[in-house]
Amino acid sequence: MSDSESAPTPETTPITPADTLPSKIRWGGAKWIVGIFTGFFLLVYIGSKMADDDTFIGTAFTACCLLTGIALTVWWLLLSRAPWKIRLGAIVGVVAVASMFRLQGFSGNFMPTIVPRWKKAVKAERPAAEETKSDTQKAILSADYEPTDEDWPEFRGPRRDGIVRGAKYSDAWLKAEMLWRVPIGEGWSSFCVVGPLAFTQWQEEDKEVTVCLEATTGTEVWRHADDTRFDEAMGGPGPRATPTYANGRLFVLGATGILNCLNPNTGDVHWSVNILEDAKAGNIQWAMSGSPLVLGDQVIVSPGGSDGANLMAYGCSDGERIWGAGDGIASYSSPQLSRLGGVDQILIFNGVGVFAHEPGSGKPLWNHPFTSSPKICVAQPGIFGETSVLLSLGYGKGSILLDVELKDGKWKSTERWMSRRLKSKFNDFVIRDGYAYGIDEGILACIDVATGERAWKGVRCGYGQLLLVEDTLVILSERGEVIFVKADPEEDVELGRFKAIEGKTWNHPVIANGLLFVRNASAAACFRLSEK
Repeated sequence: MSDSESAPTPETTPITPADTLPSKIRWGGAKWIVGIFTGFFLLVYIGSKMADDDTFIGTAFTACCLLTGIALTVWWLLLSRAPWKIRLGAIVGVVAVASMFRLQGFSGNFMPTIVPRWKKAVKAERPAAEETKSDTQKAILSADYEPTDEDWPEFRGPRRDGIVRGAKYSDAWLKAEMLWRVPIGEGWSSFCVVGPLAFTQWQEEDKEVTVCLEATTGTEVWRHADDTRFDEAMGGPGPRATPTYANGRLFVLGATGILNCLNPNTGDVHWSVNILEDAKAGNIQWAMSGSPLVLGDQVIVSPGGSDGANLMAYGCSDGERIWGAGDGIASYSSPQLSRLGGVDQILIFNGVGVFAHEPGSGKPLWNHPFTSSPKICVAQPGIFGETSVLLSLGYGKGSILLDVELKDGKWKSTERWMSRRLKSKFNDFVIRDGYAYGIDEGILACIDVATGERAWKGVRCGYGQLLLVEDTLVILSERGEVIFVKADPEEDVELGRFKAIEGKTWNHPVIANGLLFVRNASAAACFRLSEK
């Protein structure tokens, strides 16, 4: 017998490939994980390069996060080969952790805001107005007020241009005395201030309320409530428009189209009409936002109806429709009275462009198409010189300057220039000495109105709002800071800032009678400004 025949044969154990072991997670090397996250960053990069607006970048980022989450979930459940108990347990754990957070809303560039559920949403906790008035309130409410140059009787001031007249900035404003700060309901309305009274509106549960406050104390004087509610994911609930004080009455447009004429001393209703129902028009994505314009005995609003119901006028005394004019779709800008070529005209920047109408009759005078891809037009038109109109849009569009003239009995608008140097998404701009100052996708910018060339771009303030006080910009930032910047085309010089309120702030600030009013969807505050 040979050695080979007599030697025992060693026992062999078969080797099982590692990727067939059911107790092991198949990480696929790490190729699946690497592939998924590489795809995420690639999509975000491509989206940011292709998008011409921060909103689209925010949307792309959110979409990529969702797609990445779905891809990871599919890989984990179907391809990882972890024991099913581990797979399902991990999914349950992730869902449990995710349920501890909630979506609070979106920033101006459409980035989601995620907060813990234990951080309660701020709700209005203000008590209703006292039935028994103090002697001070009785004296306030017994008087009739005629707006002065120092009052702020309507959206963006008496001329709707965001310019404060009769005030002068001083360094003392940086240490402004806070007179009051109070919790309020949700909404993006601004303040209307006449004499000792301040008016605004907000949402409380299922009621849309108009509220009158004492300007110097924040004490509620009266409120009027309508049983209606508007709500959507990005902007949240509540009214958007600002009350208008005129002819001894208060005109208020709610988010769902209810136009109220109220007694400013008591809140009693003179008349009420739903302009959307009257115009046979549907509401728009982020609701009725145009503040009422009062000219003589007419109150003018833009419901966006067709067949001559885009712009409508109602009688101030009785609420009866006087005229309707124009076609198109509503957007988020407010009607304003402007003077071009020596002729007064009502301008409305609706969903397809700017339209001019004859005061009194509503007769169309001229129009110029200019809109963004989602047909969202918000910023008020700016008047430059005697015959020019500056329009600005977000969503990657930019600004144009129109030259308007009356020739041979017909109005004509001509585009002088178009530029992407100022993109006012929903943030109004101001014009001073031939330069426009506005917020270009979260950053303060200055452009030469005559040419469209940018002078500078500097202070980051988010999607806030601003006013002009002589040669000083007063900015209420998206984070609730009040920022003072020199209105100088040579350079951007920040003079200082202070924190006014907490939370996302898209509302317009107001300066009236030496007081600064600020608010957002959770709080309102008032500061005394000193010129010393």
